Amino acid sequence: MKRNTLLLLILLFSFSTGFLIAQNSKNRVVPGKMYNSGEEVYSPKYGFTATIPAGWVGVLPRETEVFLLNSTSGSFGEIFIFGREKTDLNSLAESWKQGVKINESVELKSPEPTLEGDILYGKALAEGNFIKSDYQAFAAVRCGVYCITLLVVSTAQNADEAAATALDLLRNAEFSETLEVDPYEGFDWKEFLSGKLLITYEGFVGGKKESKINLCENGTFQAKVVQKGFLDESNPDFRGTLKGTWTVDGAGADAVLTFNIDKKELGTLQIKVNWQDEELYLNGTRFYASQSEKCD
Repeated sequence: MKRNTLLLLILLFSFSTGFLIAQNSKNRVVPGKMYNSGEEVYSPKYGFTATIPAGWVGVLPRETEVFLLNSTSGSFGEIFIFGREKTDLNSLAESWKQGVKINESVELKSPEPTLEGDILYGKALAEGNFIKSDYQAFAAVRCGVYCITLLVVSTAQNADEAAATALDLLRNAEFSETLEVDPYEGFDWKEFLSGKLLITYEGFVGGKKESKINLCENGTFQAKVVQKGFLDESNPDFRGTLKGTWTVDGAGADAVLTFNIDKKELGTLQIKVNWQDEELYLNGTRFYASQSEKCD
């Protein structure tokens, strides 16, 4: 089943989705970070805590609303996890029996779902274009304050094992009171920026003109600035090769980054650094962060 079909399937099958993203510093699910088997993930928004199962790895892909588990056993298997508003499981079972229309040519249904306590589950049959015959689907839902849905897609030979993994994850998960908190509460800017290469491009990613800032853990920095005025619009001399020391002060999504530049005529420069929709900005310019290779 193609990935774009799967994502559409997820959106319609759930009727309502949301980020499975933990929003406090402990066990926070960070977009793009890989979680290995045995690691615990927690979502205050949905009051849901679960452990990555053995033989699987998990990630919340950037700019998506679905947490994804991938099998590491060598056989294809994916488990999509997402939250939805709480609903009556008996009514949901009837909807599954009737089937969910993905588009004009693809339908998904679970003809014989099982309601076992607070968990609804069953094999899901998909018919239509772009559906690989050797792929099978399985769905499971358990509800607390919100409902957590798992959709499993795997090869036929791996289907039973993947479905059992999903059920085991739900049965052993914990539900608690939900919390709406700032995702950047307690964010440590010094820890995040230390040892990082910050890079921005003029015009587009991959463009030839780029500005780089290496922020080393020992408090020194090296920078190559090509865009006129992007660090300080009032002083065009803040460009070319720069070096010196750096500090950062701030809490939450916003901070102030201070550069003490070795060139005496330039002195100290302070710029605003902040997160906007999980993207990093310095003085309003989009930057990309990676590990620096210039710091010892």
